[in-house]
Amino acid sequence: MRILSTSIALTSCMLLTGCGGGGDGAPAVSTSSSAALPTASLAWNPIQDSSIVGYYVHYGRQSPGQSGSCSYEAAQFVESPNATISNLQPDTRYYFTVSSYNGLESACSSEVSTVTPSSQA
Repeated sequence: MRILSTSIALTSCMLLTGCGGGGDGAPAVSTSSSAALPTASLAWNPIQDSSIVGYYVHYGRQSPGQSGSCSYEAAQFVESPNATISNLQPDTRYYFTVSSYNGLESACSSEVSTVTPSSQA
C-alpha cells in the first residue's frame, strides 16, 4: 500500500455542518461543555481515495511545533471525516491534527487549536 497525503481542508466556521474547505489541510474544531468534561468536535473534507479506511485524530495540550508531525499526547481512530474527542480538561488549550490511514499512516495535516470552556460547576 502507498502512503497518501492528507488533504484535509481548513474550515473557518464554528458550525461544522456545511462548512466549505480551504487550502492548508487542517480540520475545523469546536468545543462544548455540560455537567461533564468538555468535548471537541472536529470535521474535515474526506480523502477521495477508496483505499482510505479511516483517519487518526492526534491531539494534546502541547504542540510538537513541527509541520506534518503526529507527535501528540493521544490519538483516536475514526472511520469517517469527523470526530468527537471527550473528557478534555476545562479551560485548557488543545492542539489537533489529522492523518489518513490505508494500512499506512500519512503525515499529519496542519494543526488547529482551541481552548475548552470552563467547567459548569
